[in-house]
Amino acid sequence: DPLQWQDLTIFRFKPEQIHRLALFTDHEQSLIRGPNNQWQWVAGSGPINPVNVQSLVNTLASLHAIRWVANVPPAAFDKPQLVATFTTSPDDKTPHKLTISGPSPEGTSMARTDEHEGTFVISNSDLSALRAALMQPPSPSPAASASPSVGTSPVLAPTP
Repeated sequence: DPLQWQDLTIFRFKPEQIHRLALFTDHEQSLIRGPNNQWQWVAGSGPINPVNVQSLVNTLASLHAIRWVANVPPAAFDKPQLVATFTTSPDDKTPHKLTISGPSPEGTSMARTDEHEGTFVISNSDLSALRAALMQPPSPSPAASASPSVGTSPVLAPTP
């Protein structure tokens, strides 16, 4: 199968070349690179999480396949879990698209792009970066930060 010999490099850009990006899950989040390389919402609101956005941009810019898939289940892309589109030109005339299938029974996800023939397996770490929240979570209130966090148990002093 010649597909298996395809290059595993999906996208090869510099992160700073990505000018605009949009993520479609159960809702749309779109960002554009504004003055001073600051990301701004096109569709979405709230404070932007710069760490997650940079991670997403880095992942898209240098995306690699784990392997190419020869036999793709017919319904794999009927309900994609994520569609990412981005442009690599300031005039937004060079679009790229990545579609990620619903999760497979093995726990992996397949993806495809308009640039490449075929379907490939995407790594879980890349998928996590692509699915990370682009919006900064609300800051906890001072009262909430004083209480123990989830997953910790209070230390009890031994009784005399």
